[in-house]
Amino acid sequence: MDKGFLRKVLVGVYVIVILFIELLGFAYSNQENSKYHENFIEYDSGWTIDNVEIKFPYEDDTEFVISNTMPNVYGDQFLIFECYYDDYSIEIDGNQVYRSVNNKLFNSYTNVGKKEIHLPLKEEYSGKKIDITLKLQKSLYGSEVYGAYISTRSGYGIYVLKKQWLQLVVAVILFFYGFCEVLIAAYFIAKRSHILRKLSFEALLYAGIFAITASVWLICQTRLLYIVFGNGTGFAILEIIVFLMMPLAFFELVRAVNFRVSFVDNVVDGIIAVLLAGLFILCLFGVIDWGQLVVIGHLIALVILGITAYYSYTSLKEAKRKSERRLIAIGNLAFLLVCLVSLAMYINDIDSNYNIFLVIGLMIYIATQVGLIYKRIGLKVEEEEELVQAKEFAYTDELTHLTNRRYFYEELALLNDRELLKDTTVVYLDVNRLKYYNDNFGHDAGDELLKACAYCLNSAFDDSPTAVISRIGGDEFVVMLIASESEIKRRIDKFNHLASTWKGKYIDGFSAAIGVAAIRDYPDSMPEELCNIADDNMLIDKKNFYSQSVYERRKN
Repeated sequence: MDKGFLRKVLVGVYVIVILFIELLGFAYSNQENSKYHENFIEYDSGWTIDNVEIKFPYEDDTEFVISNTMPNVYGDQFLIFECYYDDYSIEIDGNQVYRSVNNKLFNSYTNVGKKEIHLPLKEEYSGKKIDITLKLQKSLYGSEVYGAYISTRSGYGIYVLKKQWLQLVVAVILFFYGFCEVLIAAYFIAKRSHILRKLSFEALLYAGIFAITASVWLICQTRLLYIVFGNGTGFAILEIIVFLMMPLAFFELVRAVNFRVSFVDNVVDGIIAVLLAGLFILCLFGVIDWGQLVVIGHLIALVILGITAYYSYTSLKEAKRKSERRLIAIGNLAFLLVCLVSLAMYINDIDSNYNIFLVIGLMIYIATQVGLIYKRIGLKVEEEEELVQAKEFAYTDELTHLTNRRYFYEELALLNDRELLKDTTVVYLDVNRLKYYNDNFGHDAGDELLKACAYCLNSAFDDSPTAVISRIGGDEFVVMLIASESEIKRRIDKFNHLASTWKGKYIDGFSAAIGVAAIRDYPDSMPEELCNIADDNMLIDKKNFYSQSVYERRKN
């Protein structure tokens, strides 16, 4: 491995380790044993309802009054009630001192973010009776009070930090890991490398996005952001948004890993994306509440998990030699199982340790999906440094800067030991009248014609993540991609339009003979056979062009 790259990785790990040593060292400092220990009190005993003592967690779906006697308190402390509430009011010795306000976002009211009650305390409250009139939210979380504490803001933050340390450690690692993945994928996607597979880099990109969204979600779940910065509504909505983005990012990752790029897969993907965007817009305008979006989000997550399970099943069923895809599918299924367990725990009890199960699921995801993505795209630093330039020259046509015949047939050979999707399509093109331009205007005109054809092909096909566009002969080009029949027609029509309207120094519009062959039309064909069929169809189109025009093929 390249020593410079290794040093950067070690420095990154070192920084993370040092930060967490500092953080955990602060959390486990001698503050607990100092005279200020009274700054954090678990205030979960002595609470009564109608003079009957209750225990936490306490569940009630009606409005109720819960009472206690305040201990000695100080002006820098808060009374913290853990519960999802709709409304509350607090009285000290019969005098109302605090009440809830309606959360408002973009002129719309919402109960999202009402996760904890924070009452600023005064020394004069010491020893006095406190009555809290409380109405809990009716939601899938359950209507419960989970606990009560008296603490300073920093003391409570340290308590939560210590309690949720595993989630925070995983969140930071996931964020760092995901950020690196996104940078690597974005670099190679922008570079448009012809050596490494486009879909593999897309998978890596979505893996990074998934890791980042999972990191943000885990951090929001700890409530530390709310404790430190306040603005419970904003962070609650952020938590909901990333919660919905996680399954979508994972779905995109699974699609890329399993080469699910058919028309049906694209439609399903589009429906989910449009549905999520529509829900966000409806929430912003107050048509539905953000809290309702959580319930809808669970349903969307279950649908995506079901589709992912189907993809995993089909990968296992259709696999021949594909040990990679078997392992990916098994990892997916294990991840889905863990997610379902954690989701059930989440719905049953929001205060349960479902996060631990989710962390296990994330680790399974990292070990299988990302590990095999790296293996597939072969990100070996020493190979990249030593061979990338040589391969670029070896695989690139000097005139058109497309990939060349050698690259195309190596790509073709990789398909010999795997099942071809029904939408796998080969498009052969042969530029018309190249000899005429070479003989009458010189080879500069012929070169311009070939460059024009390459440009039009790129414009028509290169935005497809599966397209391989190559020049395989003097005036012959080929495109291989996975696309539906309607998409192929649309792209060919676009190419023909661009070619007919092309204007250059020597060339004022041109055409090309085109032949198409797809697995859906020739289901038992091997990759090379598919190419031969497309070539034959192209020759028929070439013959029709000259028979229907005034040009002679040998002269023009």
